[in-house]
Amino acid sequence: MKPPDIRRVKLTDFEGHSPRVSVTRTPNDPADVDATNMLIQQYTQADGFHCPVCGVVIKDREEVVSHLAEEINKTMERLGKR
Repeated sequence: MKPPDIRRVKLTDFEGHSPRVSVTRTPNDPADVDATNMLIQQYTQADGFHCPVCGVVIKDREEVVSHLAEEINKTMERLGKR
């Protein structure tokens, strides 16, 4: 079986706008779910998720996922301005 053609995405593909991630209840790619779960697991302690960027502690999983998306989008925007 031949793997699907994968086109490399570049920042210039976004025409001056930074790429963004969004939260969805039905993800298209299981790797996205795995990556999110790994991030949550890596930074979760007994009292909740500790954001590695801002240090906030969140207990609700849905809030954690939304917060991760916000932090990723902020970082992508900063990278796009360089």
